[in-house]
Amino acid sequence: MNKTAKKELLTRKLTSVEYMTEYVEYFNQMVDSLLMGMGAFQQLQKQNPHVDAHNFSAWESRGLPNLKGDRAYAIDALKKAKAGDPSYLSSSAGNLRGISKDVDNIGGFGEWWQHIDKKYENDFRRKLNRTQTIGSNIYWTIRDSWNNDEILDEDITGVIDEADLLKYLKPNEKLDDIS
Repeated sequence: MNKTAKKELLTRKLTSVEYMTEYVEYFNQMVDSLLMGMGAFQQLQKQNPHVDAHNFSAWESRGLPNLKGDRAYAIDALKKAKAGDPSYLSSSAGNLRGISKDVDNIGGFGEWWQHIDKKYENDFRRKLNRTQTIGSNIYWTIRDSWNNDEILDEDITGVIDEADLLKYLKPNEKLDDIS
């Protein structure tokens, strides 16, 4: 597949309702993963009230509520995208891109993760990273802000499956039509 066709089909994919739905699904999974990790830590605290709870209360009072609010916004934004207005989803993705600043404001991810099974933190971070990648792809594509061929850089967008991109050809359209 030549570069022109690949860019066009990838743009279609990254602005598709299907891809936006994947973003919201990962967002849900990310928040659920955080809840599971926090629940495991709360159980540990019941058994050992003296365990170091470094910034756990900040996650309870600010981090989790912010992510839950952002998730609700993403769900609503997806409804609007399905109705033809993807700008709200772009805003949602932009909000998620700022999560590292939010995390810094509550003292980072905290030592409390270190007291529970590592699977909780790994799962949360994996889902956070995937949600951020998908969200950034949506954000940059809807805003038409990719520089040159950045959209084709798999270090930025993630793996690009050319066979999958063929799903985004219009009816009766051929690759040669967009080359």
